[in-house]
Amino acid sequence: MIVVFAMPSWGMAQEPASPPMDGVPSEAVSSGRSSADIPFWSPARVNWQQREVENREPSIRFPGPDKANYPNSPYTLPAGRSYIEILPLSFSGQTPDTTSNYNVEFLLRHGITDWLEFRIFSAGLNVSLARDDIPQQVGFVPITFDIKMHIFDEKKEWLLPAFGIEIALQTSWGSPHLQSGIQPSMYLLFDHSLPFDFLFEWNVGIVGSRDATGVDYQQVSYQFALSRDLVPGFNLFTQAYINDENLGTVGPFVRPTVPGTAIVVGGGFLWTVNDLVAIFASGGAGVSSSAPESVAQGGIAFAF
Repeated sequence: MIVVFAMPSWGMAQEPASPPMDGVPSEAVSSGRSSADIPFWSPARVNWQQREVENREPSIRFPGPDKANYPNSPYTLPAGRSYIEILPLSFSGQTPDTTSNYNVEFLLRHGITDWLEFRIFSAGLNVSLARDDIPQQVGFVPITFDIKMHIFDEKKEWLLPAFGIEIALQTSWGSPHLQSGIQPSMYLLFDHSLPFDFLFEWNVGIVGSRDATGVDYQQVSYQFALSRDLVPGFNLFTQAYINDENLGTVGPFVRPTVPGTAIVVGGGFLWTVNDLVAIFASGGAGVSSSAPESVAQGGIAFAF
């Protein structure tokens, strides 16, 4: 509780924020808010503390979908606003320890306050393909509960990136063969504006998991993405991860032993169709012996 009541003063905006994916600076203005601005079902009604936000209408443009690329943005949704991000097809190729996997993933996000976002994620329906003496299996990957806190906006005059913290807890609510116990994880989230309208987003964190022998372990995980708008609303990016993407599909799968270092590099696009809908896709290839041979995903996000 001490953290919850201390954080709002840190999250007050000092200057306009640069959207992580659109590359179009927002012109933040102070705005009041009444309870009529917040959906009646939203927990945001219990706390009206706010930052300077340009537009409190539903918008997929800022902060943008987190599942579009490997890292997550340090920015959070305004109080009362929500996103649904769905990946109908997510593929991860085989590794020395696992078979190829297809998933149907989802991420639900809701702004509790302007600086605090509640999230529910799962790699969802999973199909693990047969290999050698391993039969094909179908199951549901355990659900993860997640909190993201926006700490401060980018301070360009001090060369400080935007900064946020993400804390997640993977549950055992899933198929038995995909469970790796109740596992915590924590990420530090950063976002830099670079010359020529480039944006550099990166995360570093510690993720808990369990191997098939029952040994719990923690892995350091990194994600990077460099992006730029090709034309307004259409963003191209290159990306990479070490060990897994943030909100990844690799981590929840049970490994026979503690895995080695996995490195994947690739790229993709984010197309912001309008204020409420965005479409994204990306692909990559493993460059280390423990990494999947290839990865690919495509999805759609809705703001409301």
